[in-house]
Amino acid sequence: MSSKKIHYYRRLWQVYRAYKQKKTELPYLPVRLWVEATSICNLRCVMCPNKDLKKEDKGFMDVSLFQRIIDEASRFVFDVNLIHRGEGLLHPEFPRLVEYAREAGITTKFHTNATLLDGRKSHDLITAGLDQISFSFDGYDKPTYESIRVSADFDKTLSNIVKLLQIKKQRKSKKPYAILELINFPDIYKDSDRRQRKEFLEHFQGLPLDRIELKEMHNWAGEINGPKKGKKYSPCTFLWQALIIFWDGAVLPCTQDFFGYYILGNVKDASLAEIWNNDKIVRLRKKILNRDITDLETCSGCDRLWREQFLGVPREYLWKFLLKRMP
Repeated sequence: MSSKKIHYYRRLWQVYRAYKQKKTELPYLPVRLWVEATSICNLRCVMCPNKDLKKEDKGFMDVSLFQRIIDEASRFVFDVNLIHRGEGLLHPEFPRLVEYAREAGITTKFHTNATLLDGRKSHDLITAGLDQISFSFDGYDKPTYESIRVSADFDKTLSNIVKLLQIKKQRKSKKPYAILELINFPDIYKDSDRRQRKEFLEHFQGLPLDRIELKEMHNWAGEINGPKKGKKYSPCTFLWQALIIFWDGAVLPCTQDFFGYYILGNVKDASLAEIWNNDKIVRLRKKILNRDITDLETCSGCDRLWREQFLGVPREYLWKFLLKRMP
């Protein structure tokens, strides 16, 4: 095992121990970040609350602010997800952001609806050194896809994804690691026959698509209808391992806080290290541990506090950390 992986798993053990010991002031800094290049999206997907964002909540992150975040985070963060509420490819300097984070030694991950992913952008992302790209694509046929991904075109988007994979193959590049993600809409996929799935997947034959993943739907902390809550409560792991940063510098504890109900601080006024253990987040960790969440706008409605567990950790997070997070 490489020294990098050894360091990674030592940090994970540190996170796991603090989580299990119910520590609220942590002796380490976050291992992961979500940095929102933009909160603006070009689609109006049925399962996403982005369409309800107010005008004042929409914008693009300044490159200088992004660089400031990365300069600090490079000392302790393993990976950065360059996405949150919006479509990152709308940011005019997006490949530049990817390149800056990669040059700082941080693994870069990006989630896109792929509607804007033309050949030029695909070349730029590969050149910038993007480590991982995941495509949101729901449905195996045009009517299903376009009923979910409102304002998107099935054929054009599918062509965009295939084009990036072709360019990746032509350039003999191992990166970005490419994932096709489909949200598990039970009523849709139970009606999809094997022939439909097979015909759809034939588009990717011979291309470097690394993984296909069927993701479980969640309820965006009660903002939309989603899966029912489970029976056993499990404190949110985000508070022990990650921070989320909006385009305007606001820092939040969890990706499910879509509308910014619980802002911990702002990177324009304080460092990530200062925010990581400030009074707001320590108080929040205590409340989460004590299941004192009725007055928390986001947590009280969130289904992710009731997911299946293994070794006292939500199963979906544990396996991703152990098996899929290292590049």
